[in-house]
Amino acid sequence: MQKHVLFEKFGVKVGVIALASLALGAVFQGILNVGDFWRGMFAATLLIFLCGVAMYLVWRAAGAQRVLAWMMLVAFFLRLALGVFLAWGLPLFGYDEAPQQAGFVYYDPFLREGNAWRLAQSDKPLMDGFRDTYLGDQYGGLFTMSAFIYRYISPDAFRPVLITILSASASALSLPFLVAALRRKFDSKTALLAGWVMAFYPESILLGASQMREPFFILFFSMMLWAGVQWVDRSKSKLAIIVFALSAFGLFMFSFRVAVPIIGVVILWIWVEWSPKIKNLWLKNAIWFFVALGLIANIWFTFDWVSEALRWDTYVTISRSGMLQAQLERLPDWLSYPFVLVYGLFQPVLPAAIAAPAPWIWRSLAIFRSVGWYVLLPLLVYASVRVWRLAPSRSRRLIILIGFVVWAWIIISSARAGGDQWDNPRYRTIFLPLMAALSAWGINFAQQTKDRWLWRGLLVEGIFLGFFTQWYISRYYSFLPRFPLEVMIIVIVVLSAGVIVSGWLWDRKYPHHASTDNSKSI
Repeated sequence: MQKHVLFEKFGVKVGVIALASLALGAVFQGILNVGDFWRGMFAATLLIFLCGVAMYLVWRAAGAQRVLAWMMLVAFFLRLALGVFLAWGLPLFGYDEAPQQAGFVYYDPFLREGNAWRLAQSDKPLMDGFRDTYLGDQYGGLFTMSAFIYRYISPDAFRPVLITILSASASALSLPFLVAALRRKFDSKTALLAGWVMAFYPESILLGASQMREPFFILFFSMMLWAGVQWVDRSKSKLAIIVFALSAFGLFMFSFRVAVPIIGVVILWIWVEWSPKIKNLWLKNAIWFFVALGLIANIWFTFDWVSEALRWDTYVTISRSGMLQAQLERLPDWLSYPFVLVYGLFQPVLPAAIAAPAPWIWRSLAIFRSVGWYVLLPLLVYASVRVWRLAPSRSRRLIILIGFVVWAWIIISSARAGGDQWDNPRYRTIFLPLMAALSAWGINFAQQTKDRWLWRGLLVEGIFLGFFTQWYISRYYSFLPRFPLEVMIIVIVVLSAGVIVSGWLWDRKYPHHASTDNSKSI
């Protein structure tokens, strides 16, 4: 009887998903009006229905918590709505360029999806997507999946927005895996905060609204984290191994270069969690030796690739930016790479996004992405500093590991993409699950300990943004006064030091006694 009731409830839920998918499919085709109406409506309806059922099943397996359902729905519909809007709006309000006239934000998926459509229309096998003919970062698994959809679901017209449905659903599906993994290691509040960070982070929303690989990387990363946590805790170990293997396979199908660091990080997480349980000191030291050896080997094999990329991306960044050229002329040559690397850490630059003239749709996207990073960045800095206030514990060890990995990847992303305002942020976003976890722990720590330094850090960032926004605006509107860069930096440093010193003096005079033992939360 109980199974019969559960089956009936499942049937009702599937029916609701089917009706919602039908309505959304009609809206999709009505807005975009590509090809035959009924074929387009059927294609969108089918993909939304399949993705909706997958999200429902994963949500049920994750505990069927109401707040998680809202989180997944918000994440899915935000990305879906933005994707449809961009496909409709870029040809009307964007630049007169081929990718934008076709509704694409990024150039790489514009090329990839066009080739996938041509492959789908040919009589060639779809697995050609893995051959040398299409060799490149954007090909392989996603290219083949796109070609499959165009050939069998949308053969009458080129509808790249169908791939957006999959990207949006991948973003939503990553949330229950991440929340479930963090909840087992830390408290529920931090886990849910991390989920909300993932759902609302602007760069992730834009990537999920586009035909990009990053949402799938984030999904596989979150699945592997969940599998690693389950395996360490000896819970559902067979299922964990299956999920880990499927995630690793998916990563390698989409990108070998991204698969290696993600798998390495998850294995390192597992080892840091599992190593205290090993009593044999010789065995523990031997495993640590091989972990260190693997890390050194990874650095050795990727050093030439990263260093060459840094040189090339630095050259491209400088050559495209007159402002950077002017500033670098004042510096010795050996400082050019570090300067561009640091510049990349602040991309996309919020003051430049506010000041630079552009069509309203692009300026809105630039400000949207920049605000997200300038909110997340101080949280990452704060959490990485304040973790050292914790007493030695498993949580402290894990948070330090997360912080180390996050900052290493941010620096690698900046090196790999220089000061680029597009590639740099999207590479960085691949490790969003860990960035979300670290920032969520920082927020929770500040709330529990009533720590004033989070707000002081935000005030320092506000000083930096205020002065640089005025400086950027004065580049485009000559009637505004403009500070010399050196003078402005000195003023920023002095004001920021004033905030830090006055905060330290205030805490000495008026100390608060909130507990700093936060070792049970992340």
